[in-house]
Amino acid sequence: MTMVKDWLPHARVGQLNMAKVWLTVLNAKKSAWGIPQTVIDDLQPLILAADTVLAQLTSPDRTSVITAEANRIFGDLAAYLRFIKDRYFKTPPLIAEDYPSLLLSIPDATRTPRGDPRAQVTAEIRRSGTDMLILAYKYAEGTEHLADAHTDVSKQLRWGLLPPPGIAPAGAELAGPPGDPLALPQVIDTRRRTDLINFPVGSSGKTAWFCIRLHNGKSGYGPWCPLFSAVVP
Repeated sequence: MTMVKDWLPHARVGQLNMAKVWLTVLNAKKSAWGIPQTVIDDLQPLILAADTVLAQLTSPDRTSVITAEANRIFGDLAAYLRFIKDRYFKTPPLIAEDYPSLLLSIPDATRTPRGDPRAQVTAEIRRSGTDMLILAYKYAEGTEHLADAHTDVSKQLRWGLLPPPGIAPAGAELAGPPGDPLALPQVIDTRRRTDLINFPVGSSGKTAWFCIRLHNGKSGYGPWCPLFSAVVP
């Protein structure tokens, strides 16, 4: 589907014009850009077919059959132009001056930095079954106005199990209520709205401690939410 900011012209006459320009440039640059002759050979009949059917579309004898054929032909042409661009129009071998000759914008090599999340995410805990809890994520109260879809891309969840009083912890389980999110040994990255946490068999009766923070999908993290807990059913 053609997007509003797509590089491919929306109008068929624009697509055909771009294809013709590309054909001329490809013939001149095929050696420098490493483009096989077969790519050019396959583009030529697509242009010819599009040229022919475009003339039929403007004819008073236009029919629904011609319209359907035009949709197919221009669909094939657009798909092949996308293939050529994705496969061969890279930087390098293209330089900045090459893109205008192809009726394309010069790629912006400057990455737009993402800010760090500022909102906090916590979770509503729901029961599911033995040794299971469901976490339904939500913004922490008072931080909703800091939400930003550009930075609140994913969530990092940390959790750990605390055995009942008088029972010694096993393995990486907690020895006492945590005072720091980093004391929670288990780490999950998630983009879900809810997560089902399957605890190890025999976890029923233990207390699961949780803490969550947002991150921007790269290396920027937001503040941890307050630690919270629930007894595993």
